[in-house]
Amino acid sequence: MGIFWWHIYLYMGNILGQNMKDWKVEKARILALTVEERRKLYTCREEFVKIENVPTWAEQVKSEEEKQVNSEEEKKTVEDDEKNCAENVDVGGEKSCDSVKDDATTPTCDVKTDTESTAVENDPDWIKQLKADFVKDIEEFKLDAKLNLSSKVSVFVGDITKLEIDGIVNAANNSLLGGGGVDGAIHRAAGKLLYLENKTHDGCDDGEAKLSGGYHLPAKYVVSTVGPRGEHPDVLSRCYTSCLTLLLEKSLKNIAFPCISTGVYGYPNTAACNVALRSVRRWLEEEGNHEKIDKVVFCLFLQKDQDIYKKMLPIVFPVGPQPAKL
Repeated sequence: MGIFWWHIYLYMGNILGQNMKDWKVEKARILALTVEERRKLYTCREEFVKIENVPTWAEQVKSEEEKQVNSEEEKKTVEDDEKNCAENVDVGGEKSCDSVKDDATTPTCDVKTDTESTAVENDPDWIKQLKADFVKDIEEFKLDAKLNLSSKVSVFVGDITKLEIDGIVNAANNSLLGGGGVDGAIHRAAGKLLYLENKTHDGCDDGEAKLSGGYHLPAKYVVSTVGPRGEHPDVLSRCYTSCLTLLLEKSLKNIAFPCISTGVYGYPNTAACNVALRSVRRWLEEEGNHEKIDKVVFCLFLQKDQDIYKKMLPIVFPVGPQPAKL
């Protein structure tokens, strides 16, 4: 090796060595900060969302039921007023119901729950498939269908990079060095040190997971996992369980998942939701894991994913003491 290239080699080695030191030192420094101090570093500034402000699935269902009850009570009040008005006739023999009629024509929100809609419609094939798969899970993995775990899961509609939480999952590629979609968004929000730390992981196999610092994210850690290209349920299931296992190993209490593999990797949204919910349910019941963590968050963005999870969650995570009707 010539003198010139030897100096280049030493120079690059010093840079890489300094970068290695930089991310390790900075990671330790940030993790040692108080919450108030860490918030000054967030890329999203004041737009972060506290995990305690994300309602559990049980709380969300209860809130929607209360809104429905209030809506029905308001509608009944209007109907009762119309009825009473119709029975009262003024001295001229004409009914004075103009004001009530005006109120009655005011648009009201007629909320229908999923149970009402399915009472008159047949389940779509993807719902039938989920019910059949979940029945098999109950038998094969000895799941307790009466165990209410609806307080252990949440749905968050929004930007996963703004969640102030122990860990967020990055749907990464095998290099772990950034890409498009949520992968690129997480790397941009975390900063270059996430890239430098991930270079030391030597990539990641499909279905596995690697943990890194969150740096300038509100999340303390980033758990990178690589989903399958196409529909491979066993690999996708391992993505979820690998991430959850890392959660426990680091003694963390909550984690947020994006919809893994449903983008350019081509996994059908309904089938991916089926695997995600069942994988998390099995893991929570395994060795009493539900008692060791606080919350698993499903972070959704597309409207179709919101609609799918709204219909599938009550089957795998029913609210109340009674199991879902399968």
